[in-house]
Amino acid sequence: MALAVAALTTAAGAQEKVAIDVTAKKPSGIIDENLYGQLFEHIYFSANNGVWQELIYERSFEPEHHPGITPRDGFFDGWFMEGDVLHSPTRYEQPLKITTVDADSYDITMDVNWRAYKLARRSWSGGLLDIRFAVGNDSEGKPYYVRIHDPKYEARLFNPAQTESQIQANSLAQAREKAQAAETGPNFALAQMVEREMQMGPRTRKVNVFEPIVMKNATPSQIPPLEWVSGDWHKLRINVRGKNITVFWDGKKVISYAKLDLASKNDVTLWVNYTETYYKNIKVSSPNGYTTYFEGVPEDVKIPSVAPQWNAFGNGSFELVKGDAINMDYSQKITATSATGVAQGPQNVVAGEKFIGSIYAKGNGKLSVALKNGSANVASQALGVPGSEWKKYDIELSAGSYTGDADFAIVVEDGSVQVDQVTLTTATGESLGGFRPDILKAVQDLHPTCLRWPGGGYTAQYDWKWGVGPQEERQRWAHWMWMDYDQNCFGTDEFIKFCRTINSEPIIVVPVGFERPDSERPDFIQSACEWLRYCNAPATDEWGAKRAANGHPEPYNVKFWEIDNEMWEMGIERYEACVREFSTALREIDPTITIIACGGFSEDEEFINRSGNYFDFLSLHHYEQQGGYATGPKRLAAQYDHYADIIANSPNPNIKLFISEWNLQSIDWRTGLFAAGFLNVCEQRDIVGMGAAALFIRRTDMPDWNNAFINFDYKDVFVAPNYQVTELWYNHFSKYLVDFKGDTKDLSVVTTMSENGKDVIVKVCNPTETAYELEVSGDWKDIAHAEYEYFAPGDLMAANSMENKNAVALKTASPKVNDGKATITIDALSAGVITLTRKF
Repeated sequence: MALAVAALTTAAGAQEKVAIDVTAKKPSGIIDENLYGQLFEHIYFSANNGVWQELIYERSFEPEHHPGITPRDGFFDGWFMEGDVLHSPTRYEQPLKITTVDADSYDITMDVNWRAYKLARRSWSGGLLDIRFAVGNDSEGKPYYVRIHDPKYEARLFNPAQTESQIQANSLAQAREKAQAAETGPNFALAQMVEREMQMGPRTRKVNVFEPIVMKNATPSQIPPLEWVSGDWHKLRINVRGKNITVFWDGKKVISYAKLDLASKNDVTLWVNYTETYYKNIKVSSPNGYTTYFEGVPEDVKIPSVAPQWNAFGNGSFELVKGDAINMDYSQKITATSATGVAQGPQNVVAGEKFIGSIYAKGNGKLSVALKNGSANVASQALGVPGSEWKKYDIELSAGSYTGDADFAIVVEDGSVQVDQVTLTTATGESLGGFRPDILKAVQDLHPTCLRWPGGGYTAQYDWKWGVGPQEERQRWAHWMWMDYDQNCFGTDEFIKFCRTINSEPIIVVPVGFERPDSERPDFIQSACEWLRYCNAPATDEWGAKRAANGHPEPYNVKFWEIDNEMWEMGIERYEACVREFSTALREIDPTITIIACGGFSEDEEFINRSGNYFDFLSLHHYEQQGGYATGPKRLAAQYDHYADIIANSPNPNIKLFISEWNLQSIDWRTGLFAAGFLNVCEQRDIVGMGAAALFIRRTDMPDWNNAFINFDYKDVFVAPNYQVTELWYNHFSKYLVDFKGDTKDLSVVTTMSENGKDVIVKVCNPTETAYELEVSGDWKDIAHAEYEYFAPGDLMAANSMENKNAVALKTASPKVNDGKATITIDALSAGVITLTRKF
């Protein structure tokens, strides 16, 4: 971090004056350094292909569930074919085009089935909400939709722990519900999407809603029950004859309409939203059956010839071969006479570095690997002709004197070769335990005191057993999460190694299956217990023995265990039952562990009073909107004080708060100011025992959540203002809180005493446009030395980047010392730490 030294200056114009008098003879409280943790979620390649330096994406050459379809941010499992059955996504609205018909008369037929496991009145789970079929266009090209819809599952519940984006989504959802209030039960409908203005309190919102043209209530036999078990297939037939449309469900007419617009081109598209739907025997044909417009597999879900993430080159041919692979289902086949292959990159090549890894191959062609800059080889390695059986080859590519970009390439000549399970890292990364050197250094410099893992929302989809055992035997996720098909190369053992490397306390978050039926809960409890045993049991235990077999004979002794994440969607009754059951089962295995339960319910007080003896920490989240860099910490202070009162009067007054996700929704200086104010709030309050900021690490080309502490691309790293302030605050951390007297006005001030008793530390955040003159006095004879380290970029929008890593830079100044008092100018929009060395 660059250090700019500035002389003490007086800001232009009059300054507000603030004076504090510090009582440093004895501590007034103890601060837990675990406030300075991070949420280490597998989001935006922070773990795989980030901290963990696996340089290959899609190392097992599997097709994705949505080839040809742009993936959605967050959890997305995509459309895919399994045999003759087409599977929909289970989460987000995602259209899948079937065909375009150049006629105004046609028939659509298919078999449809779905499972409805929606949690009533909860907005993130799967289930029967909306199945729709775009079956044609009006004269302006807008689609007509045949919908199967159940509005009772659309109600969203607002909770103050939700993020700003979730709050906005709730507001929009409520506006849509208001606009569609006429739909009261499960129904079939012909509808179109229209834009309406809706009054929501003081605001007017424009929302897109479905406006039914004709609607008919569905019978119970036509809509599956909430807990789908039967798997009955339904036959859907849609007949379009010019202006007339008739919809049949299981041979029974459910909708008819005779005033469609006529369009020369009619699109047929499948849509779902928050349900899991299956289709087969899809066919679009002319009324007389002589012309088939579509039958079989939609183009966007056909298996490609080259695995995603890889680019083909050369004049040969390519095929993804199913059922003949080292890892998972597919391998990549390359057939060529001249140099042909697949590549991905760029990789960051530095002179003197070695790239090491391995690849499996079989076939009768010549195989080689290379680092290629355009058509030129930076480095290459001939691997020979593999033969008819799978064979593993070690890769070693030396950069030599070359520095620059290069693609990693797999090259085949004079025959056909299948390749699978390729892995690559650098010798430097390998020497550091498998971690990417520059990201590891940034993490070590920040020194997070605890790491909450594996999520976050990622937790609910994660099975810890995917991420243990030999690396080459681990399989990637079947679905997409946070823009990544996770390869599971960063699992429990790698996480613990990472924590030990950076001297951080591990916190493991276990899933409870909140989207699954309660009947499946025992399986989730068993999995959590086995995870605890894997981490903490001796090698004589069944699961401790598995850990030992994986190279780790000594127990990890993971102390902190959290029971899932953001559970307000599950509802307090179901989640409270989970807390009691999981806590009891986990403590039977290891009674020394600390249990963390999720808060953020409107019923938190009742939850604490009923079940507080089952947990030690209550986990809360807060993502502040961009304009709340000054006001957000003040509101959180009041909220945490309220929780302190509730807990003090509860059956378990020893509960502490774990602010397990916190940040401001920006990457500019505002997020630094918020971090300073937030950390001061937490240090001042005994009720707050732990903290974990988010996002921790993010690849810079990702689409959302641009507020990460550490930001990286394929070759470089920069840190954001929230990182810089948190690093400065922790570099001056002391557990001894001391009191002061004085009105600090709009300044946020915390005072601590160094553990050796020599220094008084004053952490100051000024989120206002006004400069202050701060005078610090106390119970000491004099001050031997005074220093002020601070950030004051002078612009809320100042932000670091790859191009300018020090747009926000650390400065120093020397407070004026006179008669045992230190005086310093606190610039507008600044955050800094004053260190005073006392004379006794």
